[in-house]
Amino acid sequence: MNNDALTALYGDNNKRILMDKYEEGAELAQLFQSQFDAYYASPTSSFHDNKIARKFYEQRLRHINFTPYPNDGLVTFGASGTNKCDREIFFKNAKVKVEKTPDIPFRGRQRRVGSAVIEYLQLDIAHMEKRLGNDALFTFAIASDGDYAMEDAMQVRQVIEHNGVKFAITVKPDGILNYANDPERRFIFEYKTKASGVVEMNGKLDYNGAQADHLRQVTAEAIVYGINEGFVVYESMHKPSWFSDEERKSIPKTRKTWYNGKPLPDFRAMYFYITDEMKNELLDDLSRQAELVYNGEIPGMNVEMTSKCGFCPFKSHCKKVLMDVELTRLIEVEKTMSKSNMAGKQEHTNLRNYLAEGV
Repeated sequence: MNNDALTALYGDNNKRILMDKYEEGAELAQLFQSQFDAYYASPTSSFHDNKIARKFYEQRLRHINFTPYPNDGLVTFGASGTNKCDREIFFKNAKVKVEKTPDIPFRGRQRRVGSAVIEYLQLDIAHMEKRLGNDALFTFAIASDGDYAMEDAMQVRQVIEHNGVKFAITVKPDGILNYANDPERRFIFEYKTKASGVVEMNGKLDYNGAQADHLRQVTAEAIVYGINEGFVVYESMHKPSWFSDEERKSIPKTRKTWYNGKPLPDFRAMYFYITDEMKNELLDDLSRQAELVYNGEIPGMNVEMTSKCGFCPFKSHCKKVLMDVELTRLIEVEKTMSKSNMAGKQEHTNLRNYLAEGV
């Protein structure tokens, strides 16, 4: 992670203290990636052990159920949903009917790929100790009941009171990992697939590190589990060319997937460390959103919220209850942005798309 990204995350005061932590974290991430590379380079990775696979799938079968939240009236935030806008949180807790509309087919296939790959990756992690022996430094922790420490087996709903407001956070990480070189140490593991392309994925990760919304997710998990470090792992579903494409003139330089005789990484582990300040910042935000729900007043619409409309299941309802003064304000802001250096940038594009869809 570069200095600018560290400053944005932690501020100048904490940056120097955390530089050492992230230097070690870079080494840990390299060990993590090397372990996975060693596993997938081995011919044995194509074959799963029946005993391990049976334990893995029996665990998943045991957790195929629906357990509703306790009827305690508390706003509950899922860890992966801690980056939602105020209005979506309000509508969800106001029991507004979720909109179910047809989508572009490739998006459904993309969601299916992401769901399938994480399950297979977890099964591979369960095999790594057997396949790699002592070279498997990172392995699933084992829960008290013998389950692999992942997903539903680790689901927790914790009630929190912060700034005088009660709410709950529910978490179920992709994994909690042991570290062979330090048996007392645990790591949170979250896995994300990327469909944008191997070149784009590496460019963004090199510049910014892990995504901000993913860091909010692991911050929520750190609050509940008391584990402050781990890895957000990104895998590109677009793979490098099977053989080197460096000399292929038909491929532009910006699209080549090999460099200096090696394929670009399609799998990146980004180390993170969660500070008390990050936890408090998230809790401040969640307690504020919960209080809006308890007060029963629909939060006002603002420009920032338009960046989150693409995945919102309450988009039509949100626009139906949009006040004229809010719409007028958004139109005015769009006109101003179109004449400034913000024109064409992501924030402007999001707002313009929101307005173009109509109200």
